[in-house]
Amino acid sequence: MIYTDLVEQVAYRMHVPRWASLPLSGEGAAKHGGRANRPGVAALYLALEAETALAEYRQLSPLLPPGTLVTYLVTVSRVVDFRSGYEGEPWDPLW
Repeated sequence: MIYTDLVEQVAYRMHVPRWASLPLSGEGAAKHGGRANRPGVAALYLALEAETALAEYRQLSPLLPPGTLVTYLVTVSRVVDFRSGYEGEPWDPLW
């Protein structure tokens, strides 16, 4: 199975100043939707490396706007793990 548990996994997110005071809200993603959420559905996108969080943050402009790098300690069970690709036993995205 390609599920994994994240136990006290460090994760990162760059926040624009507007959302830096509400780092758990997910409301920024709710405004327009994203890769895994529809508009109106809050979601918090995190990266497992600080460099990835920074790259995601600067994808709209080569200039780095002001931001706050936030560190999270995440514990989640049954996360689909694609780090080794998509091979392996079938997985049900609606489990």
